[in-house]
Amino acid sequence: MAKGNGRAISAFLSCVTGLGVSGLCVNAVAAQPGATLEEVVVTARRRAESLQSTPVSVTAFTANELAARQISNISQIAEATPNLVFDSSAPISGSKSAASIFIRGIGQTDFALVTDPGVGLYLDGVYIARSVGGVLELADVEQVEVLRGPQGTLFGKNTIGGAINVISRKPGAELGGSVELKLGTDQRRDFKASVDLPLSDTLAVRLAYANLNQDGYVENLGGGPDLGDTDAQLGSLIVDFHPTENFSMIFAADATYRREQAMAQKILDFNPEAGAPTFAPFNGVIAPFLGVQPYDARYLVGGKFATSQGRNELARSDLDVYGVSLTLNYDFEAFSLKSITAQRGFDSQFGRDSDNSPFVIVETFDDMEHDQFSQEFQFSGVALDERLDWLLGAYYFQEDGDNLNLVRTAVLDIQSGGAIDSDSWALFAHSSYDLSDRLRLNVGARYTEETKRFTPDQQVLFNEFTQPLFGGAGFTDGQRILPFQEYSQDFDDFSVTAGLDYHWTDRLMTYISYSEGFKSGGFNQRVFPPREVPGSFDPEQVQVYELGAKWSNSADTIRLESAIFYTDYDDIQVKIIDVVAPGTGNAAAGEVYGGELELGLLLTPALELQFGLGYLDTQYTDFDNDFDPAQGIDEGDSFVNSPEWSLSGSLAYTASVGDLGELTLRGDWSYRDKVYNDAANTEAIAQQALHLFNAGVTYTTAAETWQLALQVRNLSDRSYLITGNNEFNGFGYVEGVYARPREWSLSVKRMF
Repeated sequence: MAKGNGRAISAFLSCVTGLGVSGLCVNAVAAQPGATLEEVVVTARRRAESLQSTPVSVTAFTANELAARQISNISQIAEATPNLVFDSSAPISGSKSAASIFIRGIGQTDFALVTDPGVGLYLDGVYIARSVGGVLELADVEQVEVLRGPQGTLFGKNTIGGAINVISRKPGAELGGSVELKLGTDQRRDFKASVDLPLSDTLAVRLAYANLNQDGYVENLGGGPDLGDTDAQLGSLIVDFHPTENFSMIFAADATYRREQAMAQKILDFNPEAGAPTFAPFNGVIAPFLGVQPYDARYLVGGKFATSQGRNELARSDLDVYGVSLTLNYDFEAFSLKSITAQRGFDSQFGRDSDNSPFVIVETFDDMEHDQFSQEFQFSGVALDERLDWLLGAYYFQEDGDNLNLVRTAVLDIQSGGAIDSDSWALFAHSSYDLSDRLRLNVGARYTEETKRFTPDQQVLFNEFTQPLFGGAGFTDGQRILPFQEYSQDFDDFSVTAGLDYHWTDRLMTYISYSEGFKSGGFNQRVFPPREVPGSFDPEQVQVYELGAKWSNSADTIRLESAIFYTDYDDIQVKIIDVVAPGTGNAAAGEVYGGELELGLLLTPALELQFGLGYLDTQYTDFDNDFDPAQGIDEGDSFVNSPEWSLSGSLAYTASVGDLGELTLRGDWSYRDKVYNDAANTEAIAQQALHLFNAGVTYTTAAETWQLALQVRNLSDRSYLITGNNEFNGFGYVEGVYARPREWSLSVKRMF
């Protein structure tokens, strides 16, 4: 390391140990000439503006940073985002593509069509309504933005916890592209390619394709395929047409095809006396009848990365996704009009073998189809001598889907699920008014109406043992669990946001804001034993108070973004056990105190440090009178997926190798405090505090036509739970999903 670099690091460490950003600290970093931190432009408020001037708590990742951090699918951004937890599998799904996203303690663990996510996921401005299909591969993206807090007065669907915006790469003005091949652990074989085709001065096309393959990492001791593999193909097309200065059109289409084994589910414990039709009747009746050993602790052995389920055709994760959108922009003399029209859909089959054995004791399988249509109009402009920025919007959303959920048990089978048909419309408005050259007022409002319809298609189905060994178990074959009819609920909400931001200097901005959020209620599709009506749950609401600051030094070598907040959270939707069936219920009111801090430092032109910190204090404060205490949720318990501390850091050093190009050495670290994977704070499925480390070295030729990267994820080979599910007092099992252990990759990329 050069002496100048060493002096800069020593000066910086002196500043840190001095517990303050003094003038000396600023000068020590700013003294390095010639280089600045990369400017980040975000569209969080539906216009392009510098991250440093946006009065919202936002984390943004450019395409280069995603690649450097080894982030290949969107769930991995949680490693470097304060107060974000993004599980790549919902606890009881078995799907590898069922997103479970939490921001500041607000989210949703259930993947069913009858429940809405707590965090909105957007692809090029289009809301992705359902959990399944939400674990996006970031094969050809320009930027990812994470917005914390309620959203909805500026765009799209109302979201209560926050929003994640994924922005695809747009066609370039010149012919070019790239091809990349990546090899790695467990026979990893990834191929990616993209090309820009400028067809004229006003028309350009971008095509991208990816083929991703990797063997599973959970060994199947029963002779079947290993679990947790990757087998995916992705393609996208973007057409950019701008025939005049006033008009532009972007057409986008994407498709994903996945044929994989189930998520790497592992049984952690079981209840041999479970009163449900699982372990007790198998051991007491079926095992003696078959002349086999009863189910016992031998199915818990083999370590965290082994299963004994054997060949099970239900334990798979298949997914077909498509999406098309048309975005029109027209600039009139007095205002601009944007129209976003989109259609998306998916077809998915996925399941899991919860008992991890070759016997049918408790297994689930979902056959799910979903289609959605959305139309959004945005009218925006400036007025009052450009002191007022205003936006008016209208949003319509319609979806229909079907989810037949088969639950196989030792005694009988249960066909759960049914069809949904929902629609929503909203009007929203937002404005920013310059009260002075430095002080700006931001206000917004949204009115939403939603209708949720659910038609259950649920029956008791006899298996080979139901009648001969259990005499029908008190049921008839084909007996309806719920009446086969449509149920409907209507919801409406009016929410507002208001705030002030003050620019003390060109480099320092502070803001204060108040915002409200709403998430509608719904039905519970999992019901057993039979009853006359399905269970339902009420909407959630939050009120969030936030104070933030953003600062950078004059040399653009230090940037700091920070926020503290308080959330008043009502009618919290949590997972409950309804007799034996998992569903959703309104637990209580709650509070969240917390904050975020993100720091970027360019210590020298060659050495960059990034640091992030998140803090959460979550607790239930008041339970509904009719809430069942047997659910195990108590006042003072932590919210699900809400670690108290989340920290991350990275250090990247780029060295010139003369005419050969440059070499970048990088290390990434993330820390998550203890995470509870259910609302009842079950210790058996909690993930203890965890440090993770990634490292890599990247070589880029001087002409920037070739790039070679050797990278390692989970360098210390830590074993940790992604998610978990506790059914010990219901169906009688406890299960979890462990992340892939340490892995390496070697990639070669050709740019042209």
